[in-house]
Amino acid sequence: MSLIQVISSLPGGSAGTLVLLVLSVGILAQQLFKKKDPLPLPPGPPGLPIVGNSFQIPLINPWRKQAEWTKQYGPIYRLKLGKDIVIVLGTQKAARDLLEKRSKIYSSRPRTVMAGENVSRELRVALLQRGDKWRTHRRLQGQVINQNISNKYKGFQNLESAQLIKELVDRPEGFLSSFHRYNSSVIFAMAYGKRMPRGDEEDVVAIDEIAKNFLHSARLGTWIVDSFPFLNYLPTFMAPWKRIGNNFYNWAEKMHTFNRNEALQRKGWNWTKEIARMKEAQNVSPLELAFMVGFLYEAGSDSTTIALEIFILALLKHPEVLKRAQEELDRVVGPNRLPTFDDKDNLPYVRNCVDEVLRWRSPSAGGVPHVVEEDDEYMGYRIPKGAIVVGNLWSIHLDPEIYPNPTKFMPERWDDEENVHYGFGFGRRACPGKYIAINSLFVNCARILWGFNVEHAENPDGTVIPVDEWDMTQGLMSRPVRYKASITPRDAKRVEVINQAWEGAEVQLQDMGKVLRMEDF
Repeated sequence: MSLIQVISSLPGGSAGTLVLLVLSVGILAQQLFKKKDPLPLPPGPPGLPIVGNSFQIPLINPWRKQAEWTKQYGPIYRLKLGKDIVIVLGTQKAARDLLEKRSKIYSSRPRTVMAGENVSRELRVALLQRGDKWRTHRRLQGQVINQNISNKYKGFQNLESAQLIKELVDRPEGFLSSFHRYNSSVIFAMAYGKRMPRGDEEDVVAIDEIAKNFLHSARLGTWIVDSFPFLNYLPTFMAPWKRIGNNFYNWAEKMHTFNRNEALQRKGWNWTKEIARMKEAQNVSPLELAFMVGFLYEAGSDSTTIALEIFILALLKHPEVLKRAQEELDRVVGPNRLPTFDDKDNLPYVRNCVDEVLRWRSPSAGGVPHVVEEDDEYMGYRIPKGAIVVGNLWSIHLDPEIYPNPTKFMPERWDDEENVHYGFGFGRRACPGKYIAINSLFVNCARILWGFNVEHAENPDGTVIPVDEWDMTQGLMSRPVRYKASITPRDAKRVEVINQAWEGAEVQLQDMGKVLRMEDF
């Protein structure tokens, strides 16, 4: 029986009364509950059913393709990766407006089934979603890497830097390995109280492998299970990513736990001891504490190394920068001593070189994903709760409207103190170890510029070995593809100063218990 038939069967005027009542209630309800038409999502490239744009993002240099989309669709555009909406911010203004000024709601992380759950078991702070656990980890880590305490590491960084430049005198062709040894030794010693004089020690090799595994697992768009999390319920024999994740996790758990136990027994001060004695750490499991310090090494061991590789690459391509920096150093420091942190205020051009390195080729070229925790709107577009939001640093840092002649390495652009870069990330999720990194970059860049000339390497027949400044590796952290350079001392006097500096530093570094003393912290 139809609705009209039911109404017609009612006695007398009941039918008309009921119709009027139903219409009235319907109209009222429509007015009360009517929602405004939602704002549209940002524009973006059309995708395929189910997978969206997953197959349109190239495996090679995806950040460059995303920069092209910024030019096509504007400063904010949308991608669809499986179930996920990804909002890409391609200009400094858009990234600052959302990830900095609205960081209260843009500071979480996406759920990463592979990296966060299978590989990390929610033990790596960088992947934790915003909440009490993330805050606790961040506070504990912050106690050993904040700006104030980072200044206390400068003496140790000076000593390690003395070995680095000594190696550049003795084995200049191995400069890439020397950069890695320096950074590994600095971070491992602060984390566990043991330095790495060679750089190929088993400790270094093991954690380098762990860091490599983690970065591989964290790359956006690599694992189908990140786009379709329900697949993780499949049994392991049907889910090869689960076997990979288990192997990666078991190796990390073993090494981070071993290093923690060793560090607690060593004399002197280290991050492991310092965090373990904090009151707030009493409610954190030993395994969490092991990963807390272990991840500080994972995250910090490569970032400064990559930046130094980019620095040498920039000098190869822009010899005028080397000349101008050497003029400043000769005027301020002279030939008879090494530059130190005490010279920093008087070396503005050298300081600018560090900022320009982090802009010119940011190690995290594609940016690190955030998640918005509330529905938001920007530029007339809707940004739904739970969307992944990424600031594409390749696009942001090569924007000619903000950085004129952006592909040119120009330290002088940082004479304008209002200029900023985002080489360490955005907002509340910015890299907390940036102060240690900046100090390492300054002291090593200053000493390389002071002591050495950097030129293209040559073949035996005298022809120049070409270097492609745009050839970068792929992944969450991107670095220049291995290249060759000729690094030679400027003169014999500087070699003498370098040798003397290393003789003194080598003696001090024999006893880490005296270099990083408990009473100094």
